[in-house]
Amino acid sequence: MSPVSPKFKKGQFVRCVYEFVDMYTYLYGTEHGDYPFLPFYGIIVEIAAEDHWFEMETVYKVYCLDGLYRFLLEDEIQLV
Repeated sequence: MSPVSPKFKKGQFVRCVYEFVDMYTYLYGTEHGDYPFLPFYGIIVEIAAEDHWFEMETVYKVYCLDGLYRFLLEDEIQLV
């Protein structure tokens, strides 16, 4: 399979929202059921292409403003 060219570049400031928000909120939510830092904002620090279920997928490592690194897929990121 040919590698997929990434849509975003290292160093770009992005807005991130997990595709599976319901599952994430259930696991890490507050007593009110809402995770206080959705959406996340951060800078892309690493880009990798993953071979997953016969498709190439671009995975981004984002350093978020709350000081955590998160791994997100291309469709979970928007340029700010």
